Parts: sequence; C-alpha cells; structure tokens
Amino acid sequence: MTKDEVETRLRKELNLPFYNAKITQREYTELEFQALKTQLQKEYLDYVDEYIDYAENDV
Repeated sequence: MTKDEVETRLRKELNLPFYNAKITQREYTELEFQALKTQLQKEYLDYVDEYIDYAENDV
C-alpha cells in the first residue's frame, strides 16, 4: 500500500482524524503497516500515561 493509504488507514483505525504521519514515500506491506500501527498505539498510550495523567494530577 502507498504512503497515503497507510496514513488514511491509521487515521481511521486509530480514530485520529487529524494525524499526519511522517513516513517515507514508498510501498508498505500489511506487516509493516501493522508494525507502524502498534508502535503508534504504544507511543500514544505512553503519552497519555506520562503527560496527560501527570498534568491532571499536578493541579
């Protein structure tokens, strides 16, 4: 799949409508897409745990 298809699927499957992926313009396999998706989910959850929860508890 192309870079644009990867970005569209990430936005839809992760419910991130304004996400703009900074990925290389090339063809991606389904396995590569799943790896990108898993990595993005982990980074998002880490962000929520480390920054959002911390900020809410700091008030």
